[in-house]
Amino acid sequence: MIKHWKRKFVILWVGQAASLLTSSVSQYALVWYLNDMTASAAVLSMSMLAAMLPQGVLSLFTGSFADRFDRRAIMVIADGAIGVVSLGLALFAASGSLPVWPIMAALALRSVGGAFHAPCLQAVTPLLAPPELLGKCAGWSQGIQTVSFLVSPALAAVLYANFPLHWVILIDTLGAAFAILGLLAARLPVLKVGGGQQKLRIWQDTREGFAILRSKRWLWELCLLCALFCVAFMPVGALFPLMTTQYYGGGTDAVALVETLFSAGMLAGSVILGVWGGTRNKMVTMTAAILGMGVFLVACGLLPSTAFWVFAVLSALMGLSSPFFNSLFMALLQEKVEPEYLGRVLGLSNAIMTLASPIGLVATALFAGRTGITVWFLAAGLVTLAVGALAILLPSVRNCDK
Repeated sequence: MIKHWKRKFVILWVGQAASLLTSSVSQYALVWYLNDMTASAAVLSMSMLAAMLPQGVLSLFTGSFADRFDRRAIMVIADGAIGVVSLGLALFAASGSLPVWPIMAALALRSVGGAFHAPCLQAVTPLLAPPELLGKCAGWSQGIQTVSFLVSPALAAVLYANFPLHWVILIDTLGAAFAILGLLAARLPVLKVGGGQQKLRIWQDTREGFAILRSKRWLWELCLLCALFCVAFMPVGALFPLMTTQYYGGGTDAVALVETLFSAGMLAGSVILGVWGGTRNKMVTMTAAILGMGVFLVACGLLPSTAFWVFAVLSALMGLSSPFFNSLFMALLQEKVEPEYLGRVLGLSNAIMTLASPIGLVATALFAGRTGITVWFLAAGLVTLAVGALAILLPSVRNCDK
């Protein structure tokens, strides 16, 4: 029986890894194209906003679908729709020059598909794995994703430099096909709700999910802390290419190196978490990770423009810290929220964090050009340190996994 669920887990994530790899390669190519065409922090921030805002809004409601219907079928439809959108963008790029607006539109439409896909993927693991192994599964899931993220910057740099942009975008459609094949082959279990009745009640289901979220004080406060972290860190993700090219004077190779080192750190952290599983009280590991992330961000904000290699090392350390917070947060939700409500709670928690991110992105788009990029790294680090301090000071959060 154990081997049976592990086989399904591996098949599922092999398909997802292929999709993540091709999507990440396409995403890097689009970011570099926008950077080459505009060299604008505002445009890069707005592209992230387009990629996040639809998913943030729709995630308030799509968890209902994850709890009422076959999660595998929803993921197949979402992956197929994302593949079609990428195909359309590739055809647009092949017809001539690619302006900014179709890229923004494609990012937004892919975000809609992600709103349906994400809660289903996150909620399916507890149906497969024993509760005591959810922490390790979260680490391995993060590791599988990180392998894709690790390979994609270098692969994207090679493809972007040697092939037309539309061919690079088109591989995302191929990745969506691999994801669908993995979902069909895995034969995932179906969650039975209400005696098999699957009547959709979007508004009522969303209210029930929100009530569950608010009833668990630790979860509500932890979601708000994660949202505050997203306000601080998401702009940093948008500014990584500009930090490398404008502040340190690097080129596409330097951008790819920094992104690769960040992903390599994430992979190392994911492997460690997959083997170790974290401390018995997950909040100890999570708090240490977020404090470490804050220290590394502050250090990045204080570096001189001649210290590119120190910045690269700090990027790797930020990546190393990430799984010990993100993956264990997911494992906490999967372990402590009832399965029949998990899709809605995951959707709502994703929405809270995703909708918080545009606050930082809009501020970056408006002021980053005036204040300097390093200021945003420094500010993000200070806010992240404050999040870690609040995780220690709030009793419900500190003691949630004792």
